[in-house]
Amino acid sequence: MSSMSRAVPSSPDPAGQACYLSASNAQAWQAVYSSVDAYTRGQVAAVVSDSAIELVDAFYSTLLADAEAGPRLSHEIVSSRLHKGMKHWLKGLLCVRDQGDIAALMATQKKVGEVHARVHIPIHLVMAGARILKNEIAQRLRVSDLDGTAASIATQYVCNLFDLAIEQMSRAFMRDINRGARNDEAYRLFALGQNISTERERQRAALLEWSQAVLIGLHYRAPEQVLPRLAASEFGLWLQHKGGVLFESAPALGQITEAVSRLDDVVLPRLLQGGQAGQPSLPDQVRELQELVARIKHLLNGLFDMVAEIESGSDPLTNVLNRRFLPSVIGREILIATREHSAFSVLLLDIDHFKAINDQYGHSGGDQVLRQFAEVVHQSCRSSDFVFRYGGEEFLVVLVDTARDAALAVAEKLGAEIRRHAFSIPEAGALRITASIGVATFDGHPDYAYLIDRADKALYQAKQGGRDRSVAA
Repeated sequence: MSSMSRAVPSSPDPAGQACYLSASNAQAWQAVYSSVDAYTRGQVAAVVSDSAIELVDAFYSTLLADAEAGPRLSHEIVSSRLHKGMKHWLKGLLCVRDQGDIAALMATQKKVGEVHARVHIPIHLVMAGARILKNEIAQRLRVSDLDGTAASIATQYVCNLFDLAIEQMSRAFMRDINRGARNDEAYRLFALGQNISTERERQRAALLEWSQAVLIGLHYRAPEQVLPRLAASEFGLWLQHKGGVLFESAPALGQITEAVSRLDDVVLPRLLQGGQAGQPSLPDQVRELQELVARIKHLLNGLFDMVAEIESGSDPLTNVLNRRFLPSVIGREILIATREHSAFSVLLLDIDHFKAINDQYGHSGGDQVLRQFAEVVHQSCRSSDFVFRYGGEEFLVVLVDTARDAALAVAEKLGAEIRRHAFSIPEAGALRITASIGVATFDGHPDYAYLIDRADKALYQAKQGGRDRSVAA
């Protein structure tokens, strides 16, 4: 008891406690590595190195077979992106030589845990995979050059290392999961705090516009022309990407989704057939379309009526989304894109020479430019897209349901709109502002940080290429 009281800092300083915990963890790692001789460690490393591919295959077969992890992973992602990293992790875990290696190894476990949290791989699945790995390694040790006793000692050594690694990962995983859960709820509160009456009318108008386009298309379309699908309309995109957050878990949301599916999959194909034999007459089909649209309007009104305006956390200067909501939004878009086999893109914008504006007109002048810039960007985007203040003079736009070429076209159009806009500072009059834009499109990688990093590198290329331009990764 007395030795424990001396080891723990007397002050409740979080940083001090973190240092103590880090030192304690390092001692635990060192104790495990010191518990066996160099020959045994070498034999374990050789066994793992010789069968690394089979071990990694066994690990990922566990994850891919699970219903929770399956939607977030695929055989292609595992083989092209994750397999190599897993082999590197295994060898790193079993080939530590000195205290410096242990510090790096501990940092690696923390990073792995954070990645698992970002891509929503439940930690219990990682533990299940680790159990498979321990069993596989134990079987190989039993038929290695080690005798029975030495093989048992080596197996215990491997189990202790895996347990320490999972413990370290779990700490980082839970910190990120808890932070993400808080941000998810904060983002939902922010969504609820928008101008509900304005959004209600906007979406009612979008729904009406779609139904009118269908009816006009029935009379004036060319023979090969298809009718517009509701799911791909402005209303449909808003419903999937923002309505799901705004009205989370509400039963009426599912009923609206079902009505949209019936309109797209049943009613529109029948309308194209024009009341052929065995099908309802054209007036009956139009009547069903109008009834379903009216039902969607009614359900939508009920959902908006459930929502009360609340104060919440947009960026206080620009009134666009706060950066802390970014993991929640992009994480959800990754799940949608993976499930629907669709694409989405991000734009990372940086105001060119913004420091010169601050230096010449002060921070108040810079703030006025930032507010106007955010307004231009927001007004240039669809209601289904997301605009964030990313930091300083940087903004990030999530373009839903948008592939690479279309995203680059949006970026070029946005850059031109920024060039045309007359920014104004009272003490300086009109200013001409330009922006550099980096474009990245979701390519299947489950970690949202990877996508943002690609956009950031594209933005760097745009700035290095002379600014006032768009570059796609």
